[in-house]
Amino acid sequence: MTMTTKNLHQRLAAAMGKVDYIQKEKKQGMRYSIVSHDSVTAKVRPALLAEGIIYHIVHLNYEQIGNRTHCLLTMRFVNIDSPDDCIDVMSFGYGIDDQDKGAGKAMSYAVKYALLKTLGLETGDDPDENQDAQFNNKMLTETLEVAISLCVSASDLSDVAGQIKTNAEHLGKAEMAMLRQKYAAKQEELKNAG
Repeated sequence: MTMTTKNLHQRLAAAMGKVDYIQKEKKQGMRYSIVSHDSVTAKVRPALLAEGIIYHIVHLNYEQIGNRTHCLLTMRFVNIDSPDDCIDVMSFGYGIDDQDKGAGKAMSYAVKYALLKTLGLETGDDPDENQDAQFNNKMLTETLEVAISLCVSASDLSDVAGQIKTNAEHLGKAEMAMLRQKYAAKQEELKNAG
């Protein structure tokens, strides 16, 4: 009898079938409900481990400006039975803190969204019902701008280009033009550095 080992994509699909929704929670002192890093980890980690998948950060860039930290990271999902069978997922996050926790918050946010998006998890967010669309477009534009600035290789820049393409429908002409300009400048900077 031949035993077949599932590849990473089959394992991720099985994990997706085990976790389909993560409930938002209201934290004391916050004006809105959130899905926390800990609640995502608590739901996702057991499903991934049961399917023989581990994840870890393989690349991390960050920048701190005042009390705001921007983080761009690449998280790798690995088939534990065949470590060469892996995928990398790029993610980014912000952390705002007056003390020393901004970097940790930014990294936790980025990891949380890498997990949510890789497994296609629902959180109750509905962009069609978002009252703050204008604010979110500004945040999206700022996030993509920071992601470009944090790139240290052509590969990073290519990943960000994919993020821009994925989110293009949410951006206006002015935002797209600005991002193209920042992208071209970073591309030139990386070309001259290499």
